[in-house]
Amino acid sequence: MEYPEEVSTDPFKSLIITVLSQNTREINCVRAYEGLTTRFEVKPEVLARAKTEEIKEAIRSGGLYNVKSQRIRELSQAVLGKFGGDLSSVLALPKEEARKRLMELPGVGKKTADVLLAQRHSYAEVTVVDTQMERIAKRLGLVKPVAKYEEIQKALKIFIPWEKGERTGGLLWLLAKYTCIAQNPKCECAIVESCDYGSKAKKKT
Repeated sequence: MEYPEEVSTDPFKSLIITVLSQNTREINCVRAYEGLTTRFEVKPEVLARAKTEEIKEAIRSGGLYNVKSQRIRELSQAVLGKFGGDLSSVLALPKEEARKRLMELPGVGKKTADVLLAQRHSYAEVTVVDTQMERIAKRLGLVKPVAKYEEIQKALKIFIPWEKGERTGGLLWLLAKYTCIAQNPKCECAIVESCDYGSKAKKKT
């Protein structure tokens, strides 16, 4: 399952699908986004005027639709009010300034801001710490189990060679998603000997 191609080229649509992806399986996130697109143009000026109940019905298949429908409407209004409906102008700012401005939007934290920045600057330059990347960084022993977002991000930047950042980061993400899964991970991957979690798991067997 992949996100619609339009999401990677439109920062506002990327923002909306990131909201829909929170605490939701990818397949349900895509269904919710498709439900939204059947009822509305995914533009801030449209969703800012939409009724919350109508958004809720459109994204119902994605779960947590009560919270997410309200957030989508609030985000749309904020993008209109703060940035004139155009996120590309914010993303054109220097990375740290853009990150700060994006995080002024309701419900936008470090991860969501970094997702948008990575689409502009590439994942080689902006390391996004999502659930998969956090899990694999902690299991490899790059950070302590209690480490927070920026500490994990810093450790991953050191661990992943910059010139191969996007490819290596992508491979790690796939490893976390399909092999180093949250429950009952398959500790037979190529880097198991370098993995704190995997080494301990092998000793128990």
